[in-house]
Amino acid sequence: MKILVVTECFWPDIYAVNDIVEKLVSRGHAVTVLTGLPDYTTSLIPPEYKHGRNRHQEYKGADVYRVPTIARRHGPIWRSLSYLSFAFNGSLKARFHDFSRTAVWNDGFDAIYVWEVSPVTMAVPAITLKKKYHKPLFLYCMDIWPECVKAMNIEEGTIAYKLIHAWTKRIYRQCDHIAVSSKPFFEYMEQVNGISRDVMSYLPQFGDGSLLNMDTAKRISNTGAGGDGAACVDLLFIGNIGKAQCLDTLIRAMVVFKGDTGSSGVMSRGDDGKRRNAAAPVHLHMVGGGSDYDRIRALSAELGLDDIITFYGPVPFRESLEFYNRADACVLTLDGSTHIGDTLPGKLQTYMAAGKPVIASANGAAAQIISEAGCGICVPAGDSDALGQALKKYADDPAAYADCGENARRYFHDHFMEETHFETLEGVLKLMV
Repeated sequence: MKILVVTECFWPDIYAVNDIVEKLVSRGHAVTVLTGLPDYTTSLIPPEYKHGRNRHQEYKGADVYRVPTIARRHGPIWRSLSYLSFAFNGSLKARFHDFSRTAVWNDGFDAIYVWEVSPVTMAVPAITLKKKYHKPLFLYCMDIWPECVKAMNIEEGTIAYKLIHAWTKRIYRQCDHIAVSSKPFFEYMEQVNGISRDVMSYLPQFGDGSLLNMDTAKRISNTGAGGDGAACVDLLFIGNIGKAQCLDTLIRAMVVFKGDTGSSGVMSRGDDGKRRNAAAPVHLHMVGGGSDYDRIRALSAELGLDDIITFYGPVPFRESLEFYNRADACVLTLDGSTHIGDTLPGKLQTYMAAGKPVIASANGAAAQIISEAGCGICVPAGDSDALGQALKKYADDPAAYADCGENARRYFHDHFMEETHFETLEGVLKLMV
């Protein structure tokens, strides 16, 4: 097929849509991308994309057209201006540029694909293209609007929220098909935005299946902060550090290990009444960056946890794989105060493919899948005390969760493989064409 992808977010910034475009091309589809200017890494437009430069590029065999956008910088006002600039300039490009002829096709395209994380307004240029070329519009929904604007401190019931809600409903209703990445989204889209289930389907994000065949067993061992040589239980977080991740919950949960250096000679009595060696010291490895990185790191220091939490900043995916050889288990937290927490985060799938037990504080799809897969422990979102006890329970007896890694990989293989994702996507697109 010939597929016109519309996304405000794209390479050289690191987004999952980059892989989707690459995979579509490798599967024999002709792909053209309409996108904005990269600004996620620094919140500013890189010099090489200023003054009209690099507006037409090639990426992994796809033809890429860029429109000028305002840098997101910091704060809701700049973020909103960035969103609106792509909606406006993207629509102008859609209206006046001839997308029936690009470097990868010269006789029109078959369908429009919108990769929709925030903002939903990135679909506005796609609607212009739909009306101009009379082509079907497919939207892949990974962030639900207007719920996501609550993260920008726009409260429900305000005039701004009502206006955004009205615009959101109009955008969603002009899509021919909406695939949701998380099952709880069905109810939200139906009840809040009035979208019929007849035009929706479930399409979870795919994970890197190559991890299934990698040896991710722990090979790099740390020792306790007390210097007594006690083996350390290593916990790993990899991914975006933003408000939606609610990482306050994780940092505050780690307080249960504050000053715990382990002692291999001391015996304790577990929940089952059996005597065993006291828990080893615990260390949390935080790999990733994002809008909340500085605040979360400052919170760790404020709570006096710098000796048991290490921050590494953003690390390229391939380089991050070595951290799985350091980890006993992976941790996940999501905000449960809004429906944003119903999201199925891609990091959960990566954790599962890596064959690691998952200890989480989450509601919605993440909690459901951890339970179905039998791959770890999940407590309610935002409950740092409960998460602390769950982490301590794991650290006291990691062997009790020895089957969780294989359970996770088995579930991943059955539900989140790349081939399954693209076969499903292609099937829907072919029915629409």
